[in-house]
Amino acid sequence: MPILKLTPSCKDYLWGGDRLKAEFGVQSEMCPLAEAWVLSAHPDGPSYLDDGSTLASYLATHPEASGTHCRKFSQFPILIKFIDAKNDLSIQV
Repeated sequence: MPILKLTPSCKDYLWGGDRLKAEFGVQSEMCPLAEAWVLSAHPDGPSYLDDGSTLASYLATHPEASGTHCRKFSQFPILIKFIDAKNDLSIQV
């Protein structure tokens, strides 16, 4: 199975900052940059492959790529995001 290089979806909430770009190299025109969804098949912020397709579409055509335990879920059950909270915000779980 090939290694997939993913491009994150980004969110520009008011409480964001510039550390995701400056310190982690996230490429985005958004300012402030609050979140980078780096591993996501969520429709509100999918990760993208180099060809512009989404991780969700790749997993739909290659279900073996998500392993055996993910098959019991209707959607890919993991969302990993990096958050830069320059201003205070509520706790997220």
